[in-house]
Amino acid sequence: MNTDKEPDIKDMTITIEVGSGVIDRVRTGETTHIVVTINDDNQELFLQNYDGHLLLCTEELPDTYHGCYYYNGGEFPYILKDTLEFLVLTDGDNHCFTHIISKEAVPGTRFRFQGPNEPSIEDPNGDSCIWEIQFEILPVPEEPKKYLMRWNPSISSFKEEDYKECIDNTKKGRFRLNWSIYEWEEARRGDLFYMLRTGDDKAGIAFNGYFLSDPYTGDDWAGTKKRRCYVDMVCQNAVEPEEVPFISLEKLKEAIPEYNWEKGHSGELLPEDVREKLDELWGGNE
Repeated sequence: MNTDKEPDIKDMTITIEVGSGVIDRVRTGETTHIVVTINDDNQELFLQNYDGHLLLCTEELPDTYHGCYYYNGGEFPYILKDTLEFLVLTDGDNHCFTHIISKEAVPGTRFRFQGPNEPSIEDPNGDSCIWEIQFEILPVPEEPKKYLMRWNPSISSFKEEDYKECIDNTKKGRFRLNWSIYEWEEARRGDLFYMLRTGDDKAGIAFNGYFLSDPYTGDDWAGTKKRRCYVDMVCQNAVEPEEVPFISLEKLKEAIPEYNWEKGHSGELLPEDVREKLDELWGGNE
C-alpha cells in the first residue's frame, strides 16, 4: 500500500455544520472542541480508506461489523485519516476556517448489532457502538502574524532534558509549551512561530507551530520580580535533540543576512520580507 502520495486538499479539509453562535464562541476561545458522530454517511470523510475498505487496526477481525460500529473493547478499531488538518465550520451564513490541533475517537451509544437490515438494540454492554470524534481546533486568523521565538538551553529554564522529554511524549507529531514573548502587543491566538535554538553547536530552527492563546502575564521564568508575557503554543516538526536543524544558524545568516539572528529577544515579530524568505527556506524542509 502506498502511503507516500501527496494528500489532496479535499482529504485535508472537512466542512462541518454547526449551530448558531458556535462560530463566535470558537473565535473567542470559549469553544475549543467540536464533537462529530461517525455514521455511514460521513465515515469516509473521517476514516482511512483503501480500495473501498475501511482500515482496521485490530489484531483480530470481528466476525461481523457494519460501517464503523465495532466496539472493540472501547479501543477505536479504525484508523482516523492522518491527512486531516483543517475543519471549516459553517452555520449557513458564516464560515470559520480552523486548524485541527488534535483528534480523538471516543465510544458513544453502545448497542447490539442484529445484522444487515435488522433493527439495532441499545445495550450498555453491546458489542457495537456509535463512535464520536472530538476535534480540538484553533481558528486561523485572516492575516496571521509570524514570530521568532528564541531558546538557549544553557540559560533557559527549559533545558535539553526537557526538550528530550517533549520529543519522547510527542502525540501525533506535536507537543505543547508556554513561552515568553517580547513583542506581545499584536500577538493573537492562531499566529505562527519558528523556534530558533541558540548558544550551542545545534543552533538553528528547532521546530515551528501555532499560538494556542493570546498573550498573558506571569512570573518571570528567570526568577526575578518583574512580570513577563507568555503564550501557550502547540509545537510541531521538531528536530531530534541530538541533530543539527535542517535550517541551521549558518544557513539563516547566509540566506537572510539583513536580519540579526544571533542577538535579540524571544518573541520578535518577523518583518514580512524576512518571513517570506524564512518560509521559503522552511518549505525545502517539507
